[in-house]
Amino acid sequence: MNPITHLLVSWTVAEAAPLDDRDRAIAAWAGIAPDLDGLGALPDLIARALGYGDPAYYGRFHHALLHGAFGAVLISAAGALCARRRWSAFGWSLLAIHAHFLCDLVGSRGPALDDIWPVPYLAPFSERLTFAWSGQWALNAWQNILLTLLLICFVFFRAVTAGRSPVTLFGKAAGEVFVETVRARWRRLRRSSPGTDG
Repeated sequence: MNPITHLLVSWTVAEAAPLDDRDRAIAAWAGIAPDLDGLGALPDLIARALGYGDPAYYGRFHHALLHGAFGAVLISAAGALCARRRWSAFGWSLLAIHAHFLCDLVGSRGPALDDIWPVPYLAPFSERLTFAWSGQWALNAWQNILLTLLLICFVFFRAVTAGRSPVTLFGKAAGEVFVETVRARWRRLRRSSPGTDG
């Protein structure tokens, strides 16, 4: 799925956690971290731009290093080392990462109908227990777009009701500005709606 959708899914999972803001952020970032194995796209791009051909690091390593049990445990353990409630953060990180895997399983198909992205659960040690779904949605399919829109609605709902948003993952001050802006617009909208008494 799109990295933005992964971010919103991970944040939504972490939002359910009975953790403080710091540990909740660790779980949210953990849910996005499996895509670090896709950073091979950068040397691929640089090598092609310099005329050295395509080393195909992205194709070899994306969904092959961190998109399985090994990656889930490694990422969750690394996050737990920075958490206040280590075991809880570890567990919620595992849950967010597995939500990432599920999203990839259902909605990461490439442009061609046969361009299915599997989830090799025992990678990089074994190709056994590799999950794939022939009905996988394309990255730009309406299902992925609808899911992203619903998650954005949830972000605004939580900003109004709980005073939290995924913007906080990029900085506490930015998150506070976002929440206050959304709440101010919501108050203004309620005041201007017919049938409200102010």
